[in-house]
Amino acid sequence: MIRVLTGVGFAVLLLLSYAAYPYVTVWQLNQAVTNQDVEALAALVDWESLADGLSADLEGLFDAPDPESNDPMDELAAGLLGLFSDFLIDPIVAFYATPEGLEYLLNTQMILDDPGEVLEVDFPSEDTWYDHIAFAFFAAPATFHVTVNAPGIEPGSLTDEDLMVLEFRMQGFKWQLTRVHLPFEDLAGEPAQK
Repeated sequence: MIRVLTGVGFAVLLLLSYAAYPYVTVWQLNQAVTNQDVEALAALVDWESLADGLSADLEGLFDAPDPESNDPMDELAAGLLGLFSDFLIDPIVAFYATPEGLEYLLNTQMILDDPGEVLEVDFPSEDTWYDHIAFAFFAAPATFHVTVNAPGIEPGSLTDEDLMVLEFRMQGFKWQLTRVHLPFEDLAGEPAQK
């Protein structure tokens, strides 16, 4: 009987540890981003997956013509932007897939056309994305989502589509940030305001 209880107790402890682990990872990510701890970020962020996701989001912006426009020039412009999007997107993604770029992305929820502008933009380091977490829970057994309110926006005033979502995945035996989903208007460089 004691052996069975010990086995059940161990299983419960293991389940609780598994459930708490991504929350600890989110806290560790905040500490690593705030402190620009490159070594810790290497373990907490799947940089390749993060860059691929940002690249796909930005390519979607370039390739999609305005659905309300009947102007053939808009379609031509969208096609040309699609051809040149790699030249435009690669430097932007290269910046945001760095510790400094990730800090800016998480704290402002914006992607700038010219990452050099980041050096000129000030955001309060004491008020970070971590302070604006609205919701954090499992989306699947190996996927964890953290929904973050936009900075400077009253909590609850935005719809789910207007919020940043950080996606963490279980990679081996550790959780890693693999994707940052931003609202469409933020990807276009305009902060969400409602």
